[in-house]
Amino acid sequence: MCTSTFNRWLLSLIAAATLLLTLSSPAQAEQFEQVGDYQIHYNAFTTGFLQPEVAQSYGIVRSRYQAMINISVLKKQVDGSYKPVEALVTGDVANLAGQSVNLAFRTIREPNAIYQITSFRFTEDEPTRFRLKVRFDPNMEPYDLSFIRRFYGE
Repeated sequence: MCTSTFNRWLLSLIAAATLLLTLSSPAQAEQFEQVGDYQIHYNAFTTGFLQPEVAQSYGIVRSRYQAMINISVLKKQVDGSYKPVEALVTGDVANLAGQSVNLAFRTIREPNAIYQITSFRFTEDEPTRFRLKVRFDPNMEPYDLSFIRRFYGE
């Protein structure tokens, strides 16, 4: 699959997930955080939503109990537009009992986008807490990004 097709597909998936969140919880409709001139966009979803060829081309396991996180950072330009920038993302995922797993993010570079992705196993309908550090500017401390999601196998 060509990179532009994957990029369009991923944007469609993010738009669909955002629409679902908008319908289910207005407080979660916006899935980005503004930090000065930077926007940190994030999304977490089950890997079963991925087309098999897309998952295979990026080495992602499709599973009923496997989810992934997609992070992208955009920097505001002088003309007001936003441009993707490199970021280093680290962190962990945990259940509410405190059992956690470190996440290993990897970079996906597209002609007009840069993503940090990772995957992990989840327990259905259990609140899953994410504690991430996003470093997008070497002259600044990493930004702490935390959120909680519930996942359901399809």
